[in-house]
Amino acid sequence: MSLLHALAVKKSKLDSSSAEYKALPTITCFERAPGPGGIWRDVSEQDRKAREENLVVAYNDMWCNAPKELMEFSDYTYEDHFKSKPDVPAFLPRKDFLEYLIARNSTDGALDAVKFNHEVENVSFSSSCFTVQVRDVVSNTVSTHKFDKCVWSGGMNAEPEKPVEYLELFKEFQGKIMHSCEATDNFEDVVKSKHVFLIGDSSSAEDLALRAIKLGARKITISSRGGDGDAYETGSWPASVTVVYGPPYKVSKGKDITCHAVYWSTKRQKYRKDDEEESVKIKDVDVVILCTGYDYDFDCVDMNLRFDPEQEWHISSKNWLMENNALTISLGNITPSANLNPGATCYPDVYRCLLISNPHMMYLTETQGSEIPIIDLDVDAWLVLGYLTGQIEIPKEKDMVKANHKQLEAEMQFPWFRADIDDAYAEELDDLDDTHWAENPADERCLNLDKQIAVFLVERLARDATAAKYPVDFGKPGKLSPIGNRLVDNLLATGRARTALQKNSPEASWKTFRDAAKGTYLSVYTGKPNAPLPAPWMKLALDPENPRLSSLKII
Repeated sequence: MSLLHALAVKKSKLDSSSAEYKALPTITCFERAPGPGGIWRDVSEQDRKAREENLVVAYNDMWCNAPKELMEFSDYTYEDHFKSKPDVPAFLPRKDFLEYLIARNSTDGALDAVKFNHEVENVSFSSSCFTVQVRDVVSNTVSTHKFDKCVWSGGMNAEPEKPVEYLELFKEFQGKIMHSCEATDNFEDVVKSKHVFLIGDSSSAEDLALRAIKLGARKITISSRGGDGDAYETGSWPASVTVVYGPPYKVSKGKDITCHAVYWSTKRQKYRKDDEEESVKIKDVDVVILCTGYDYDFDCVDMNLRFDPEQEWHISSKNWLMENNALTISLGNITPSANLNPGATCYPDVYRCLLISNPHMMYLTETQGSEIPIIDLDVDAWLVLGYLTGQIEIPKEKDMVKANHKQLEAEMQFPWFRADIDDAYAEELDDLDDTHWAENPADERCLNLDKQIAVFLVERLARDATAAKYPVDFGKPGKLSPIGNRLVDNLLATGRARTALQKNSPEASWKTFRDAAKGTYLSVYTGKPNAPLPAPWMKLALDPENPRLSSLKII
């Protein structure tokens, strides 16, 4: 949608007889769903079961887990959208965000020509030409098309990831086991009065834990493997929620689950049980939910046109050293692992949306560490349009590889990023005592490290926005604009909304990260502060038939 919107904006600002207008590409968009919105779409339970692409669509009454201030467009702000409702809270129900997304991206007829109900079955490349085989899912007819360029924009949440080791482990489990994508409209029937065990501590676990409490779950246990997800880092949960450190490794008596901390063995290249830690036994579990994430679906793309989201890389600069930081005294200078995990802001084989091995193939997708994917994708859409029109030159392959390595090595300078990328560094960080300041998110040193990452992310965005001639000034590396600085502030506020929750606070029984006080977030474009929710989020319910802000009621 962002790419088609960018094209429509370009067309609206140019004289149709100008050379620049004539240089604009003709874009054919195939979408197998019947309408726009991707995983945000409205889907009935019947349609969810009938079509494969609907399996991962968000449940109807979901709420966003990021504030609207990190998902706002400059040319169509939330003030523009909510004209009759001047005060809007930071966190929106899915339906409200879907309507905002489509309203903005459909302007000037940008989505009118999309070929909905068309599933791409195969993409191949030969003799500077793409051959695309497409099936009309309504008529079940297959057609073949030729294109000069191809842009893959299928999203990173295409199919549920169900780790084989967990499916094997829970063969003897006597309760219900499901993936988070299956927690849809009948979720209350699944969790009410039950003990729910969530595997994973990121967004899905965080969201479903809170939702299950609302729906009457008796007890909730969240299993965190690495101890670095949103759920684990949340400072306080309602009394019925417990977060344990370590994944499940044994099922006994049909419903008892034992968890144990693990560590990554660089030598064996797998997680190993940490014998220095005590096991934790969780008794009488009724429901297990795999909050284990999602995978890309590249099945329709020939192997030589795919990028590898998990591709490893290595330090290429001679005598690379991590600069001194707040953790240097505690950790010293650690030699990087020979093989490093993918970074936060780029994939080793994709240079700013271009597949390095064949830049005719472009990937419009967020990166693993993106904290502002909606804005990132919108800027990237302008980059892609720049490549398609020839306004942005495509570098030589060696220069793209070199630039990516430089960016990945820059990420390695930030402790929290490096811990995700470099297993050797993560092992040393994990060995720090629980009383170390790095375990306290409120410590000034942790706050400074958080801010360095937020600034880095926005500087990368500013760099790409400048190159793409994106119509927003985020500033530049080393000197962000007021808009860029407000974006940094919102990123920091999002993290603190979780870590700042206090167990001993009088608000602990009800307060969640969505209960943002007025002015916690500011629109980066208008400066307008968010409004508070009309009541604690735990006391609010949406009408299942009309799950938007206008249907809120207090329960």
